[in-house]
Amino acid sequence: MTRSAAMTLAVLAALVAVVRAVGGQGEPWQAEGWTTVFEGPVEWFMQFIDGASRLVTGGSDGAPLSARLGCLLLLVLLFVALRRWMLMYYAHKPGAVDVEKLVSSAPGMEQQLEGLSAQLRKQLSETNLYPPTALPAEAPADNFLDLLGDVDLEPKKLGTSLLRLFSRLRPKIAYTVRGVLRLREQEPGFGITVTVTSYAIRGSRTESIWSRSWEDAIQEAGYWVMATLVPVTRAGRRPPWQEWCGRDLPPELFAAYQQARELSGQRKFDDALESYYEALRLDPTNLYLRTQIAGIQEQLWLHLDALETYYGALRLDGRNSAQRNARTGMRSWDPRRTLRHRYGWWRSGVLEARFRYAVVLGVAERTADQWCKGDDPPCPRRTHARKQIRQALAPALAARHWRAFTGLKPPGRAEPFGPDQEGPVREWLETELGERRRRYPVVREIFQLACREEMQQLAADYPRMIRLRHPCVRAHGTLTRTSLRLNRDVWAPLRLAWAHEDAGSDRMELLENPLSWPSSADRLARRIRSARGGLRGVHRWLSPGWRLWQDNYNAACVYAVAMNGTGGRSGSQERRALADLAVDELEGAGHADMSGFHPVTRSWLLIEDPDMEKLRQESRFIRFERETYPHAAPDRHRPERPLRPEMKAYGRQLLSGCAAVMEHTWRLRRGQLPAEPYVLSEWFVGEAELWRCVERIASNQGRNWRDRERLLQRVREVADRRLLVRCGLPSRLPEMDDLLDEAAWDTVDGAQERIRSFEETFEKRLSALSLAVAVGANGSANRLSPIRLSTQWLAAVRQNGASAAVVKQAAAQQACSDYETAWRAVRDLLDPDQSATALSDALQRFHVPQGRYSL
Repeated sequence: MTRSAAMTLAVLAALVAVVRAVGGQGEPWQAEGWTTVFEGPVEWFMQFIDGASRLVTGGSDGAPLSARLGCLLLLVLLFVALRRWMLMYYAHKPGAVDVEKLVSSAPGMEQQLEGLSAQLRKQLSETNLYPPTALPAEAPADNFLDLLGDVDLEPKKLGTSLLRLFSRLRPKIAYTVRGVLRLREQEPGFGITVTVTSYAIRGSRTESIWSRSWEDAIQEAGYWVMATLVPVTRAGRRPPWQEWCGRDLPPELFAAYQQARELSGQRKFDDALESYYEALRLDPTNLYLRTQIAGIQEQLWLHLDALETYYGALRLDGRNSAQRNARTGMRSWDPRRTLRHRYGWWRSGVLEARFRYAVVLGVAERTADQWCKGDDPPCPRRTHARKQIRQALAPALAARHWRAFTGLKPPGRAEPFGPDQEGPVREWLETELGERRRRYPVVREIFQLACREEMQQLAADYPRMIRLRHPCVRAHGTLTRTSLRLNRDVWAPLRLAWAHEDAGSDRMELLENPLSWPSSADRLARRIRSARGGLRGVHRWLSPGWRLWQDNYNAACVYAVAMNGTGGRSGSQERRALADLAVDELEGAGHADMSGFHPVTRSWLLIEDPDMEKLRQESRFIRFERETYPHAAPDRHRPERPLRPEMKAYGRQLLSGCAAVMEHTWRLRRGQLPAEPYVLSEWFVGEAELWRCVERIASNQGRNWRDRERLLQRVREVADRRLLVRCGLPSRLPEMDDLLDEAAWDTVDGAQERIRSFEETFEKRLSALSLAVAVGANGSANRLSPIRLSTQWLAAVRQNGASAAVVKQAAAQQACSDYETAWRAVRDLLDPDQSATALSDALQRFHVPQGRYSL
């Protein structure tokens, strides 16, 4: 495109020069009455006009024939070059895409062509591009393609004038998508051959896609078209696809990322994580995929997992360990920080990953708690995962942050660490973070010191010229210079002072931490004004277009964190002052970006942000919420840690939905009898695996997202897709407000008590479910376990499947009825209003393949 634009400009300049030269052959035009500055340009322009008039004038007053032919040739060349440049521009933009009606190579498909063509157009028009984001902001999706119907490219009449000729400059379409539907006997049997043709590049690409249904084939074809166009358009120069610009982007990678972003927006986090990890397997060095995974882990309160994911992301900076260590040792004023790849770091998104990494370190009351947590008997896999993370991160954190501890005197040491004692510092850090010690106060203070150092490094690495860009441009992620100063000078030191105060006798002797704990509202206000640049009140009179909501939001987080120092005195004067200042900043954030702030950050602000735990309980914040986010339910106080009841409600929805799907599946299977032995074998193999997934979720109280996702995958493999949709699978993680609304339907004042009662009841029901399903209960074999029963039915089918005998239909029908009853009993067991022994009673009546029910 750049070469075409340069050629167009060169031909245009030559044409203008020739026309002006023709005008200069006549009597020179004198600029009279103009100032000296404008005399030259006016005379040049009038000579150009005189030349143009002589080119179209006949007779002796006109230009010579050779000049006219030369100008005509240059005009034709200009048309060709301009047409070429506009084609390249529309291909790069991209311009309109013509999606032609599908055709079929198989007979009897004529009636479906219109509907499938409309579905392909719908798939392409709704497949927007989702830019990667970092919490708490989320950029809106970009509309990528403009679609046209069938376009007639042939003019009805040849051009008869220059106006008609130049009307053809603007191309109607940039790409054409054609598709041919195909059928075959081999599975998968539904296919489509898609062809994408470019009118600028003068080429095309074709791919044949096969799937289990027409709908799946059309969806995969849409993703293939998008994956073909992204690398050759300007979308390929934006995150997360920069590395694929000009290369073949795997459609599986594009589809996995798109589905993950959509699922994440719907709060279907288990499926979203699975899709993100699938995309990461295809593109393991993609920094943005890792930050998206870590963002979901934060929302699920898996802060230790998020810390490891962010650490792996920030190491994708193109440097080895020695180079990274040398840069960390530079002073903030060192000119090498500015001259060495500074702006490349910002463009690649490493700084944003480092910012979120520092934030996760900074919320050490959660991260350190998960780091120091001991064995978790209900969920041994989480215990094992935390142990692996500690073993990997302990030496990594010691190697990255050892400089933050030079000059500090840890408890039990006679003298502070010196600046040249890298070895002893790293050894001490690895010991304190290792498996044997893990003292919560010490680990928390270590994380806070590492956070403060990382914020200082970030502020030094932030590009100097970035603020020259207009803040209205929605390209600022969560990073601005002011927000970084707020985190470096106020937020990180404040949290360090909090951790230092809570450490008690285990605290370190800090060289310098100017903020005390608790810190007053007036002192914090002065520090925040200083971090903003010392211009008192400037941010208040700036127009909303020139204010960035990140600065106000980070200031609000500082005031909210300081409320933890007021203890339990919810009505104290100091706490009310901090709450008023925090809400004022939140209102300023809303005014700074009315269109993008409120809809996106609602769940993060009201539920998930750990900085806001104390602020959410204040009447001023509740009033702000009611004014900013209107809600039908009355005001209420949310619990400080709402994720636990949310996960309990999600676990109930998931298990109940899966049970409903399998109940209907066995009812349908009963109508498919008699069936071949291999079909029955597949049924019982899948059934045993499903009950194993249920038992694992019940035993660990639904705390491991991989177990929940595995159950969803197994249900998808055996059940019809329409059943999944009808039963609400995959389930979305409900918000705390949804639970409070449901609880407030029955009671006015006791909503939180009902939620707490639901948690206790659900935990007991899960224990009963685990006891009924487990193969070995209380050290003894559970003969009524559906896992064991499924294995027995499978063995009976395989034993008789080798012979010519047909499976007895009565026995198979009885098995279908028993499984249908068992899954219905699971739903009853999870209902607090039903019997807690529903599943055990159903399994007592379960028939085994013996006697008259033998196969």
